[in-house]
Amino acid sequence: MASLAVFDFDRTIVDGDSDATIISRLREKKPPPEWENSNHDWTPYMSNVFEHAYSAGMRPDEILEAIASMRPTPGVLELIATLAAHGWDVLVLTDANSVFVGHWLKTHGLQDAVTAVVTNRAFWRNGRLYIEPCMHQTACPRCPANLCKSAALAEWCARRAYTAVVYSGDGRNDFCPATSLPPHATVFPRRGYPMDDLIKKTMASPNPLVKAKVVPWDDCYRILDEIFPGRSQIISN
Repeated sequence: MASLAVFDFDRTIVDGDSDATIISRLREKKPPPEWENSNHDWTPYMSNVFEHAYSAGMRPDEILEAIASMRPTPGVLELIATLAAHGWDVLVLTDANSVFVGHWLKTHGLQDAVTAVVTNRAFWRNGRLYIEPCMHQTACPRCPANLCKSAALAEWCARRAYTAVVYSGDGRNDFCPATSLPPHATVFPRRGYPMDDLIKKTMASPNPLVKAKVVPWDDCYRILDEIFPGRSQIISN
């Protein structure tokens, strides 16, 4: 039987935000608030950002260089490589886009270690980057219309039975899939981020929405040690 490791991308695999990186390159005074802090229309907003980047003369190679330069979260390269070496399926489930995620994974040598990427589709046309929603959903009030991670994860897991499932993330939209995982799964919320705060609140309630084991993390070596005890010390030596 197989095992599955699911990762968000921004602030989980990369130690930053890919959309904000491009917004910063456009030299805006400050990035606008993320959709979870204002509204659920972040993907259409990023489509406008890409149009603005094209109009401002920002070339595809400049955009890709900015994405490639994003630092990996400490320990994530070792973690994903170890998971793949042990036969785990590695799923990247993110509200970023396929161009950003695919380019970063390839640049950092993780392309072959990742089983699949579920995200918003992006593509180049005449030097301009376009983005399309991953899905059009109205059933989940917690998630934006373009992606309910619970629905996407359920669809993925319907293809194959998994004996072990772990989920690593940071954001508010990672809380939704955390509530759908079974008790034998493990959820890894990044400490001090919205997912961590929401899980703390529900775990303190009489009827917690999260049934899985919860292990907060500051770097991915913590996740590595939880899944493969002592492995991070072997790597560091």
